[in-house]
Amino acid sequence: MALVARLQKTVPEQTNADITHNLETLQFESALTEEEKQMLRLRAISHATTVSACAQATFLVSILHEARQLKKQIKSPQKRTAKILQDQEPRDPLKVGIIGCGRLGSQLAHCLLTYGNVGPKDMKISTRRPETLEYLQNKGTDCFYDNIKLVSTSHIIFLCVLPSNIPSVIEEIKDHVPKHSIVYSLASSYTIKKLKQLLIGSSILRPEYTWDSESEVNTWDYSVNISTALEDPVVVEKTCPLGYRQSECVVKINEKFAELMIFAFMNQCAHLRLNKTETLDMLHMVVFDQVEEDRLKEEDFIKKTEDSTGLFPRFDLARISEIKTSVLRRITQSEPLRKGFVKKYLQIFDNYVQQKAYNQMYGET
Repeated sequence: MALVARLQKTVPEQTNADITHNLETLQFESALTEEEKQMLRLRAISHATTVSACAQATFLVSILHEARQLKKQIKSPQKRTAKILQDQEPRDPLKVGIIGCGRLGSQLAHCLLTYGNVGPKDMKISTRRPETLEYLQNKGTDCFYDNIKLVSTSHIIFLCVLPSNIPSVIEEIKDHVPKHSIVYSLASSYTIKKLKQLLIGSSILRPEYTWDSESEVNTWDYSVNISTALEDPVVVEKTCPLGYRQSECVVKINEKFAELMIFAFMNQCAHLRLNKTETLDMLHMVVFDQVEEDRLKEEDFIKKTEDSTGLFPRFDLARISEIKTSVLRRITQSEPLRKGFVKKYLQIFDNYVQQKAYNQMYGET
């Protein structure tokens, strides 16, 4: 952060080019009736929902990708080294698929490439008009219109289609989604329970956003683009399911979504053939920023056994979304766990800001 502060001091303050700035009578809102001004809150809600969706999806993708890189380090503790994360080419990259690339899908793709440690070649996008995604194709991202091809080669699949298209898309892909893959729906209206019925699968995630009269009065700058918003640590923390600023956001997400991301992480560790001890070590190293105090234990997930070398079972995310678990109680009541989670969440976006500041300071691209 010292580098960022130093950079800010070296950059001359720019003059605001908007001559109508602070002239209320010339602002867009001045021509609106009081009833129409109430509708402006919808702009803030829409923007906050998009920022939150992109931030939370980026966090999950980032920790899943990091776990895949650290598998060898966990398996061979005596050879632990930072070199694994410094390699130019990921050893076992997370394969990301996005179905639908309208406004939300394209924003998500940009965020995953910018903040989520996803390489352009490790992302595939299926959309009805792939020719409109030239900017992503130029980066090296494979864009086409073949949903079956996309899901069969992806570790995590984002559904960014209109709610009206969900039934037909799921009907098309349901027999081709690998058992270990996560289906992450950003389509509104369809609950996890309904998605499970359609998909006939259990590895499903869907963030549920709510707002009320109290949250609607919170200040939210919807004039900035999504990337700019995610470079502000205050905004980022507002999107964190366990964040201390959640109550300041225009939209809210339940703390249970943090629990669901943890269980999704556990499922990937089982797929990577990490045993129980290795999985818990990986969980605290990656998700909780190596916190050692008040660690989650085997009995928080399943009934404790004498076999610590066995694998955790594959958890049904759809079922967990409907029940109370020890994990949720622990992460919400344990201050070390909450702090570790929030620190890691913020760190993912701060790493990019730090690198950007360094590049600007020293003229690198």
